[in-house]
Amino acid sequence: MKEEKGVGPGRSEPSSVIVEFHPFKSEVCALPKGFRVLPDDLVVTRDEEGEDLGRVVRRVGTENGRGIVVRKANEEDMKSRCELDVKTKKVLDLFQRQKDKFGLKMKVVGAHWRWDKKKVCFYFISEHRLDFRVLHKVISSALNIRVAIKQIGVRDFARIVGGLGPCGRELCCRSFMKEMRPITLRMARQQNLFVEPSKISGLCGKLLCCLSFEEESYRRALAEMPRIGNWVVTGRGNGKVMGIDVLSRKVNVRYDGAVEQMVALEDIKSEG
Repeated sequence: MKEEKGVGPGRSEPSSVIVEFHPFKSEVCALPKGFRVLPDDLVVTRDEEGEDLGRVVRRVGTENGRGIVVRKANEEDMKSRCELDVKTKKVLDLFQRQKDKFGLKMKVVGAHWRWDKKKVCFYFISEHRLDFRVLHKVISSALNIRVAIKQIGVRDFARIVGGLGPCGRELCCRSFMKEMRPITLRMARQQNLFVEPSKISGLCGKLLCCLSFEEESYRRALAEMPRIGNWVVTGRGNGKVMGIDVLSRKVNVRYDGAVEQMVALEDIKSEG
């Protein structure tokens, strides 16, 4: 019989796993010595705030985390989790009504009620920084437990929810990207994409992540190209660089008499 490969430490190597408690909440948790789990296993964890129930995502070697895996979840644990999910829907309705009452411009996207019933966290997205202290006080008083309210970035929200990009494929941040790099207009200009930001923005409304994929290649290629406005020497004579085509490695050169010609980079003898 073939042995099922699990996620866990060897005889002497400590190990940790990423445990997802909610689409917006994951933590690194240590595994006790000899404890083995598989991806998608449901486990009970413990940290300084108490106990919670989540799903094992993957192993992360010996990285230290906030919590520790206590045991695998049983049927009674799952029953308790399902009951909490029902209650969570009700408190989400309460939160929605109260935030509307206070006129807060936020989109509520979820809530996580810890398995030990000691804390509930509400998640929202907004284009602005909001003062929700009064809302927090009202919700805490109504539920009589610890309450947290956290703002989620629109890029993180898109990564978790998923969808299709302008190219028609699944969002890069959802399908394979492991980290979210800052994207700037400089990356677009470097690739000669002189268009409206809205035309190079993704589902989240921010600049497309793929603008960064070829940034290093363009940077190296641009370092070999003459700058626009400089004078160069070609087989036809001296001319002024009016434009460059990085992908085809060609330079648009204007000679005397306003004659322009696309010249291959290797045919440029020197900069004048």
